[in-house]
Amino acid sequence: MKKTKIVSFLMTLIFFLPLSATTVNAAAAPKAKNLTSISNSVNHAEPDTPIVFSHRGSPYNNPDHSFSGYNQAIKDGSQYIEQDVWLSKDNKLYVSHDDNLKKSTGHNVTISTSNSSQIDKVKLHNGEKIHQLKDVFNRYGKKVHYIIETKKNAGDNTDTEKALIKELKKYGMTNNIIFQDQSLPGIKEVHNSFKNIPTLWLLDSVTERQYSEQIENAPRYIKFISIKLDQWTPKLIKLAHKNGFKTNAWILNTYNDNYDALNTLKVDSVFTNNTKETIKLINRWK
Repeated sequence: MKKTKIVSFLMTLIFFLPLSATTVNAAAAPKAKNLTSISNSVNHAEPDTPIVFSHRGSPYNNPDHSFSGYNQAIKDGSQYIEQDVWLSKDNKLYVSHDDNLKKSTGHNVTISTSNSSQIDKVKLHNGEKIHQLKDVFNRYGKKVHYIIETKKNAGDNTDTEKALIKELKKYGMTNNIIFQDQSLPGIKEVHNSFKNIPTLWLLDSVTERQYSEQIENAPRYIKFISIKLDQWTPKLIKLAHKNGFKTNAWILNTYNDNYDALNTLKVDSVFTNNTKETIKLINRWK
């Protein structure tokens, strides 16, 4: 009798163990509150009403780019969830910050050199799979907006951007995203296909002078100039605005980060790891 009960208990336990990830996947996706159009939020992006981009979802308490993280960000007030996308060997767009999945899954699998059959075998630390961008679109649809970065290794061409363009057309998401990239050829590729999609250029230099030259020479169709928070200066903010660009700072982690970005530099948009805290502070400091 005791043996029967133990077997029954173990079977029940095994049955319910994977439900944490399964429940997240099956539950209805939350909808962003008071979702405004992309054009409206971009046009009104300014220090008093900055756009808040939820960096990789909610990374403090959830795996990067997990549904659980996106759900939390949306519940915390986000209208924009971020996707970093890599192109697999068989041309599937996977959402992951890193090409190699060792950190996020514990498995030494590299997206750009692996087929989807290999990638789909590994799981995030909460049991969710590595989501393709189409999975994110199928789940959240137009209930939220997206800020999408195409990720590439050094020397790569614009194949990732071309794959993204196809995906955006297929799922009708051209009015629901802001596109970000470090690569000007990548930005140009997307802009040539979708003139209406706002673009954010991620700058990476060393000196204020180098940043100034990039800002001065940036294509004027770019909407946002994005620089790491501790590398922005008041002079660069002024120069960006003078040249018609909105400003973006990344990544906000602490109270001081929020204060520096929102009160001292007065940027027009931010990437934050804590959506709830950043929105609370924006409302407090209005």
